[in-house]
Amino acid sequence: MKKVLLLVTMIATVFLCACSEQKPEEIGATTVYVKNDGSVIATFVEDFSQSYYDTEELKADTEADVLAYNTNAGEDKVEITFFEVEGNIAKMQMEFSDTATYRDYIGETVFYGTIAEALEEGYDLKFSLINVQDANDVISEHELLSMQDSHIIIVEDAVRVRAESAMVYMSTDAKYIDEYEVDGYDNPDATVIVY
Repeated sequence: MKKVLLLVTMIATVFLCACSEQKPEEIGATTVYVKNDGSVIATFVEDFSQSYYDTEELKADTEADVLAYNTNAGEDKVEITFFEVEGNIAKMQMEFSDTATYRDYIGETVFYGTIAEALEEGYDLKFSLINVQDANDVISEHELLSMQDSHIIIVEDAVRVRAESAMVYMSTDAKYIDEYEVDGYDNPDATVIVY
């Protein structure tokens, strides 16, 4: 009986871990995945249909950029983990050691930390967020300020945003994908997840 219980627990743990992860070849839109350790996995999905695009040149140029960035940083802070062109779609997955590296390399703002840390860094929390379990539960800045220890992800780019932990609140303008991910392609400002 103990062996069966242990096996069920192990399977459940693997399943729960796998729920928040994604295989790059299965991702259909540019997605920024912010992990609980503050690292970022970004999967870029782009139209590659024009005849003047060159697959090898794109890969070589990006590898050269990453090498130059890491050399300048004095350590490996950015890594290309997946590259594929299939049909007219190019997919590249890159890992960034932290959100600051992502901001520096990509030029788009991504924040991960507690709400208290977001306030310390000067983020304006005038967001309208909806509870993912209860559409009638909409909160704003006042409620956010009372949740200082909760974690928040802020992405100021029109992409899908994925968290490693199940979210509790999300931007009202975002589209719910699953308990870990929202589609922020139509958001005018920032896509926000709170958990």
